[in-house]
Amino acid sequence: MANNPNTPLFGYPCATAGGKIKQLFDHSGPASYGNIGTSSGTGDVINASDLSMGGFDMVNDVAFGYYTFSGTYFVKVFTSSSGTTPAVSPATGSAFSKFILQWFTTSAPFGAVSTEVTNATNLSAETVRIELVGE
Repeated sequence: MANNPNTPLFGYPCATAGGKIKQLFDHSGPASYGNIGTSSGTGDVINASDLSMGGFDMVNDVAFGYYTFSGTYFVKVFTSSSGTTPAVSPATGSAFSKFILQWFTTSAPFGAVSTEVTNATNLSAETVRIELVGE
């Protein structure tokens, strides 16, 4: 059985108004990152099914403003409905089936964002806290 990189915080998931599900969890990076910008990689893909959900309405990083806990990396969040291409939109009013984290290095802990992480970088020791609402 593979390790689950998504660790829910105590008390989550929980229901929100309208019957949606709110999830707050810590996500560990992949053991081998696939660079999106220069190498046509996949980034760090999280499918709705990975979290036992049918889709995502909203995704946010809630700790440290998109920095990992260590501050060594910065992540951008893209929603997607098909493939691994960031920002592929679902039909208006529909949920996204996945989201993608694109990881970047920083000049110093919590410093300026530098370049996208290179292919095959092991990010499994890095953690980012994510909040989402979905179904």
